[in-house]
Amino acid sequence: MESDSKLEDLRSALSCVFEKLGAESLTEPDRVELVARAEVVQDQIDAIQDVIDDEERDHLPTTPAPAPSGDRLF
Repeated sequence: MESDSKLEDLRSALSCVFEKLGAESLTEPDRVELVARAEVVQDQIDAIQDVIDDEERDHLPTTPAPAPSGDRLF
């Protein structure tokens, strides 16, 4: 599926960003920019995951609610 490939690419990119954030020689402006990029990538991942979750939910069989019984507990 195309969204799975895109999701994997974004996760790989996010992993690279986190790896760069761990570098000791990183300047503060670079760190701020990387954090901003990580947030954008994470938002894209979340959006794709939401679409995948919605598609899976649409394919789940729905079960009707059980009919109310005449027996009352109280």
